[in-house]
Amino acid sequence: MNSKTQNISAEQQDILDGLTSEQKNINPKYFYDHHGSKLFEKITELEEYYPTRTELNILADKADEIATFINKGSLIVEPGAGNCTKIEYLLEAIHPSVYVPQDVSEEFLQMSAARLSQRYPWLHVEPIASDFSDPIVLPAKYQNMQKHVFYPGSTIGNFEPEAAVQFLKNMHQLVGNNGGIILGVDLHKENDILHAAYNDEEGITAQFNLNTLRHINQILNSNIAIDQFSHHAIYNSSKQRIEMYLRSKTEQSYSILGHEIQFEPGELIHTEHSYKYTLDGIAELAEKAGFSLQKSWLDEDELFSVSYLKS
Repeated sequence: MNSKTQNISAEQQDILDGLTSEQKNINPKYFYDHHGSKLFEKITELEEYYPTRTELNILADKADEIATFINKGSLIVEPGAGNCTKIEYLLEAIHPSVYVPQDVSEEFLQMSAARLSQRYPWLHVEPIASDFSDPIVLPAKYQNMQKHVFYPGSTIGNFEPEAAVQFLKNMHQLVGNNGGIILGVDLHKENDILHAAYNDEEGITAQFNLNTLRHINQILNSNIAIDQFSHHAIYNSSKQRIEMYLRSKTEQSYSILGHEIQFEPGELIHTEHSYKYTLDGIAELAEKAGFSLQKSWLDEDELFSVSYLKS
C-alpha cells in the first residue's frame, strides 16, 4: 500500500473513488456544507426555481384533502427533514400525535424539534439524528401506531430509478401494511422551464455546484482550482432527468492523497441527476415498491405533484 494513502478516511476514499472513476463524479451529498446549504436556500427563492414555492402552494391548498387519507393521531416520519418547515403546512390538518424528523445534523435537528414542540404543544416530536443512508428505527412504543412518511422536495428524483424503488421499499417496511407516504415529485415538462430552473440568471445554482469543489478541497486538504471549472446543467429529455456537471476549462492535474487526478479541457465531473416523473411514472414507481398511488395533487400549470401512496 502506498504510504501516502494509509490514513485516508472513508469520506476521503469516497471522494477519491469518484474522482478516479472513468466518468468522474462527486456524490451530491457534498453540495451541503454550511455554505452550500445557504446557497440552496437562495436557489429556492429564485424566480426561475419553481419547485419549492409550487410544492408549498400545493401543500397549503390541499392540506385538508391530504389529511383525509391519514388517521388523526397517527405517526409521521420525515427522512432528511432539515429545518422541518414543510411539515407545518400539514400539521394542523393531519393532526398526528407523533412527528419523527430524521436528519444528519443533530444540533440543527434538535433546534427544529424544540421550535415545533413550542408551536404545537399537542404534538410529540421525537427527532432521530442519523445519516440519511442509515435505516430509520422507531422506538418500540410506536410500533402499533398507523405510520406515514412525509417525503417532499422531489428528493426522490435524486435517486437513480432502481435506488428510488429501493428507498420506497425501505419506507414500506417502515410504515407496514397500514400506512403510506406523502411524496413530492417534480414533473416532466418542457425543456426551457427546466433549463432555466437549473441555469438561473443570477448564477446562484452555478455557485452552489462549484461550492462542491470548495467543500471537497477542505475534506481532501487539496487545492483544486475552482475558477478553472464551470457549471454545466442540461435536461436529458429521453431519460427525463436534469444532468448537472462541473466542466474543466483547461488541462489540469492535481496530486491528492497519493493519487494523480488529471482533467482534460472540457472534461465533466458529474455532480447530480434530478429525475422528473410523469403521473404514470409515479404510479409505476409506487407499484414496484409495494405501494398504490391513491391521488396526486398538481398546481394549475402541472409543474409539480404531491401524491399519496398507500401501502
